[in-house]
Amino acid sequence: MNKMLLAALMVLGFSCANGTQIYQFENGIPQNIKSSSSAISLLKGKAKDGEHSLEWKFKKDSTLSILGDVGYTTFKPGGIEKARSSFSMWIYNSTPIKDNLIIQFKKNGVVKSWFPVNMNFTGWRTMWVQYDRDMQGTPEEGMNEITFVAPNSDGEILIDQIIPSVLIDPRHNARDEQVNFVNISADSAVNAHWMALYKNYNLIKNSNNNIQLSNEDIKGIEKIENRFKKRLLKQVEVTPQLIADKKKEFNKYEKLNLEFIQRLVIYKNLKDEEKNNIKYIATKEFGVFLRELAYMYNSTNNPQEKKEIYAIFQNALNYMYDQGWTRGSAQGTVHHLGYQMREIYEALFLMKEPLLESGNLDKAKDMVTWYSAMGMIYTDPSTMRGVNVDILNTMLPGMLTAILLNGDKKIESQELKQLNSYLTNSIIYSPGVLGGFKKDGSVFHHMQNYPAYAKGAFEGLTPIIYYLGGTPYAIKGEAFEIVKNALLMTRIYSNKYNYLLSLTGRHPNGKFKLDKNSFKFVALAGLNGPDKELSEAFLRLNPTGKDAEQFKNLGFKEEKAPEGSWTMNMGSLQMQRRNEWLAGVKGYSRYLVGNETYIKNNLYGRYMSYGAFQILENSLEESGYVQEGWNWAHYPGTTAIALPIDQLKSSISQVDTHSGVEEMILSDETYSGGNSLNNNGMFAMKLHEHPKYNDSHRARKSVFFFDNRAIFLGTGIENNDKLNETHTTLFQNYLGKTTIKAFETNLKGDNVLLDSQNNLYKIIDGNIILKKGLQESRDQNSGNKTQNNYELAYINHGTAPNQEKYQYAILIKGNKLEQENFKNNSGYKVLNQDNNSHIVKDLKTNMIGYALFESGNLKNDDFIKSVDTPSMILLQEHENKIDLSFVDPDLRLYEGIDKTQYDKNGNMKEVSIYSREWKGNDGIPHTSTVILKGKYKIPTEKNINGKIDNGNTILEITTTYGTPVKVTLEKI
Repeated sequence: MNKMLLAALMVLGFSCANGTQIYQFENGIPQNIKSSSSAISLLKGKAKDGEHSLEWKFKKDSTLSILGDVGYTTFKPGGIEKARSSFSMWIYNSTPIKDNLIIQFKKNGVVKSWFPVNMNFTGWRTMWVQYDRDMQGTPEEGMNEITFVAPNSDGEILIDQIIPSVLIDPRHNARDEQVNFVNISADSAVNAHWMALYKNYNLIKNSNNNIQLSNEDIKGIEKIENRFKKRLLKQVEVTPQLIADKKKEFNKYEKLNLEFIQRLVIYKNLKDEEKNNIKYIATKEFGVFLRELAYMYNSTNNPQEKKEIYAIFQNALNYMYDQGWTRGSAQGTVHHLGYQMREIYEALFLMKEPLLESGNLDKAKDMVTWYSAMGMIYTDPSTMRGVNVDILNTMLPGMLTAILLNGDKKIESQELKQLNSYLTNSIIYSPGVLGGFKKDGSVFHHMQNYPAYAKGAFEGLTPIIYYLGGTPYAIKGEAFEIVKNALLMTRIYSNKYNYLLSLTGRHPNGKFKLDKNSFKFVALAGLNGPDKELSEAFLRLNPTGKDAEQFKNLGFKEEKAPEGSWTMNMGSLQMQRRNEWLAGVKGYSRYLVGNETYIKNNLYGRYMSYGAFQILENSLEESGYVQEGWNWAHYPGTTAIALPIDQLKSSISQVDTHSGVEEMILSDETYSGGNSLNNNGMFAMKLHEHPKYNDSHRARKSVFFFDNRAIFLGTGIENNDKLNETHTTLFQNYLGKTTIKAFETNLKGDNVLLDSQNNLYKIIDGNIILKKGLQESRDQNSGNKTQNNYELAYINHGTAPNQEKYQYAILIKGNKLEQENFKNNSGYKVLNQDNNSHIVKDLKTNMIGYALFESGNLKNDDFIKSVDTPSMILLQEHENKIDLSFVDPDLRLYEGIDKTQYDKNGNMKEVSIYSREWKGNDGIPHTSTVILKGKYKIPTEKNINGKIDNGNTILEITTTYGTPVKVTLEKI
C-alpha cells in the first residue's frame, strides 16, 4: 500500500491502530474502495448504522475492492480469552439472486482465503466468518485487500458496517442459509441448542398426506390452543388514542435497527463516535411492543379497531423481516437468543387469527420455527442423552408456538405428536454430568446441579405439560414422573422458597427462588385428575388465592413441611429437615465443580463447596445471609484459608474453546457425598484445594445428623500458608441495620455459643474466635466495597496447620429445655476420629455413622470388621436386627486419572469441565465388600450378595452414582 493512500486512510479514520476497524460510510466513500465494471455510490436512508450505506450496482463478474490492511491476526494461545479473528458485514438485497457473492482476502494481489455468500434472500443479512476455520484457503497476517466478486448476473445490493477483522469467541459464530459452512462443529457442541438452527430446521419432515384426524385429536388441539391463549392473554382498554400512540411508537422503531443484544460484543472496541452511529431497539423490547398490540387486538370487538391494530402489527412484522429476522438468517450469532424472543413468539400466537386470514401466517410460522429450533423435535431418539434445560426454559415455548401457528390441523397434530415424542425421549435420566434430570432429583446445567436454571426449566416446561395434559398429546409415564420427582425435590433443598446458598451457583445474591406455579401446572396435568402429592405441595407453597381455592375445592389440603433426611450425591449434597427448618451441607469432587465464577459473578465464591453448612428457616436474610457485608472466606461449615478479600478474588481466564471466560474448579478427590437412613443422615468429604490456588490445603470433614443435632468432625487439616490463618467457620449471621457495639473474644474448647438464629454450638476441640460488629466485604459481582452488621465465629487452626482437627456439635432451633440438656449432654459419642475414619454413635437413636475415608479394617468396632472401599455407612441396631445404609460416594465416571488434567510434572491444571471426555460417561457400577461381625440372614435385595464365613457376614454391595443402598439384616 503506497504512502499517500495510507495517509488518506488515516485522515478518514479507517486505521485499526486504536481499536476495531469499521466501514460505516458516514463520511463519504473511502478512497481505498475501488470498483471494476460497476458503479458505487452512497445511499441515504437505508443503513445498518448511521444514515448511509454503500450502494453497489454490479454486472456479472464485476468486482469491488477495499485496499489496506485487513487486520487479520493469527490466534496466540495462552491469553485470557480464546477469541479468533472474524470478518463481519451487512448486505441488503431487494431481489433474490440464485448465485453466490464471493468475498476474497488477498495479500499483494494473491488470494489467501475466501468464502461464498448465498444471495438468494431479501432484506438485510449479516455474517460472522472466522478466518482460520470457516474460510477456504489459508489466511495470513498482512493481507491487504478485500475483493467482492459479483454473482453471475447483474444486480444491486447495499453494503454497510464492514468490519474486516474482529475478535469473536469461536463458539458464537453461527451458520445459516447465507453462510452454511460457518462453525459447523457447533451443531454438536455444548451450545448446540442455541447454535444449530440451520441443522435443526433441516431436520423437519412434514407429511400430512395420510394423517387421519380423530375428534379426540381435534378437541385436543383446541384445548391446547385455548389453554395457551388464556394464560397469555391480558385485557387492555383500547382507545383511539392508544392506537395512535402505537402507530407513533412503530414509526420511531422503524428508523432503528432491530438488534439482538448478544451481537453487540463485536462493537466493544469501536470508537465512541462509531458506536454512536449504531441506533437500535432490542428484540426483547420490540417483542413487548408486538405483544401489547396483540393484547389490544384481542381486547376489542370493534372491527375497525381490529383492522387498524393488525395493520400496525403486520407493518411491524414486515420491518422485522426486512431487518433480517426471518427464516434462514442467524444474525451473525444466535448464542443465548431464546431469552430475547419469548415476547415475539407470544405476540405471534395471539395474532394467529388475523395472520391466517390475511395469508401471512406461513411466513410468521417459518420465522418462529427457525429461531426456536423447532426442528429439534425431529432429533433421532437414539441419539438423545437427556435434555438441555436452556431448551426447556427459553426454546420450548417457541417450539410450541411454531406448532400452533399451523393453518393445517393435520400438520399441527403431526407436530404435536412429534413434540410429545421429543419430550418423552429427552426427559430421561442423563448420564454423567450432562445436563438434564438425575435420579436423585438434581437438575443439571453447566455440568452441575443448578437450581437457578432448574427454575427456568420448570417455568418453560411445566406450563406446556399442563397445556398438553388430558389430550392425545399429553406427557405421561416415566417422563411425567421424572419431572414430578425433580419438582418435589426443589421444595426439599429450599426453605420455604430460597435455595441453600451453596446451590446458588454464580448468583449468591439471595434473589433466586423456586417456582410455585410449576407445582400447579404439573399437578393439573395428572393422568387421572390432579396429582395429590403435587397439589398439596403447591398448597403449602401457595396457601391462599384463586389457585389455592381451586385445589381446596377438590379436597386437597396443605402438606406439612417435609421432614427427614435426603441424599443428593449427584450434587454432593446432604440435607436434614425438621419442623420448618432445613440444614444442608455441600462438597465437591473430581467430577463435580466447587464453584462457578464469571468475570462479573461470584468473584469470591471459591469456598462455597468446602463443606459449606447452612441452616435455613424462612428467607436467606431471615436465616442470617445478606450479600452485602458477607465475609466470603467464612462460609459456615467450611475449613478454609482466611485470605484477605482481594486475594480471595478469583483469577479468571478462558482455559479453552469449550468454555467461556469463567472458573469452575475441580478437585482430584473422589470422596464427597452423603448418606441417609431412617430420617437421619451424614456427609463426609476429602477436601483438597486445587493447585491454581493452594494444593497444600487439605482436610477430612464429616457431619452427622441426628434429629435436630449435627455433629462436625475434622482431621488432617494442613497447608503451607504461613501468612494467613486457617479457619473452620461455625456461623456467620447478618444482624440487621441497627448499630451494634463491636467486640472480639478468644475462647478455648469445650465452650457453648448461642447464635442469633437460636442455634446452640458446643465446641469440644478448638480455639474459638467470636466477633460481632460492622463487617466490610466486597460485592460478588462488581468487587465494590460493602458492609453490614454481622456475628462471626470460627475455630482458628493457626497458620500453616499440620494435622489439625476439630469437633463441635449444633443443636438446631432447640427450645430452652433442649438447650439446657444439650449443654450437659449432647447425646453422642465419638468412637473414632482420625484420617482413616470418623465414627459417631448417637446415644438417643442408637444410630452409628461411619465416614470411612480409607479401606481396611476398623479398630474396636462392634459391628463392622472391614470395608474394601472408602465409603459411608449408617447403621441402626434394633432388638434382633440392624438397618444399614451403604454409600460409595465415588461417582466413578472414569477410573484411574484423567491425564489431560495434569502437566508434564504431574501437577493438576485448570481445565474446563465442558472439555472433559468423561463428562457424559455413565457411572461405572462398583461392588464393595463389607464384612460384618456376627451372623446375619443373607438379604435378597437386587444390589446385594452375601455369605457367612468364619462367624462373619460378608456383604457384596453394588452401587452407582453414589446412590445409598439400604438393607435390613436379621441376626441369626
